[in-house]
Amino acid sequence: MRTLILGISLVGAGLWGDIYATFDVQAYREAQLGMNASGIVQSIGAREGDRVKKGALLVSLEHSEEELSLKMAKADLDALEKECSFLSDQYARYEKSAQVFDKNTLQKLKTELDAKLSGRERARLAVSLYAQKLSKMSLYAPFAGSIAQKNIEVGDFVTTMGGSPLFKLVSDQSRLLIRFDSKYAHNVKSGDMFCFNIDGRSTGKCTRITKIYPTVDPKTRQMTAEADGMGLRSGTFGDGQIRGH
Repeated sequence: MRTLILGISLVGAGLWGDIYATFDVQAYREAQLGMNASGIVQSIGAREGDRVKKGALLVSLEHSEEELSLKMAKADLDALEKECSFLSDQYARYEKSAQVFDKNTLQKLKTELDAKLSGRERARLAVSLYAQKLSKMSLYAPFAGSIAQKNIEVGDFVTTMGGSPLFKLVSDQSRLLIRFDSKYAHNVKSGDMFCFNIDGRSTGKCTRITKIYPTVDPKTRQMTAEADGMGLRSGTFGDGQIRGH
């Protein structure tokens, strides 16, 4: 009886042994990537398993029509910029010498200038619109990571309406989701070390728990803790021991 009471008091004081736990590795970020435009795939910049940087070009659709429209819009804007500059200078000169010119001539010049300024604004909007359309013909990686899936080939027609995502991108940075029996809820703390095994063999590596999730899984009666993934690939799993500090 004396030994049993001592054991309970030691556990209550936090002097417990290693706690068995299982884990799996998840990426901090995952994204299913698709296009914001429809068209024929012209080029593909990454394959399954490739690591890509943020902003890397993944897919480019055939975009010659959009490119031509943008060039034409820019040319129209450039012409209107020059006309507006010329008419603005002319109107400023005429306005300074208003007594030399009749009011009708000055008003006519002002009306023409206002029309050109309105046209210039519409041209600027057209350039912005066509630039936006052109940008949608390319797909870029939103963050650095690895291509986990690729469901596209050159020559395929893609659409914005449904269908499978073109790529699954997972971040290189990963986290361990550590699951342990909820009866140890008061023993496991942030800062405890988790030493893990893969395929039943010790890795000799430990990582520090950074977060304890407050809920208990009602089916398994387990709780979850989180720790840095130490470079392990998403999908890796194993077991190990949580060690107090």
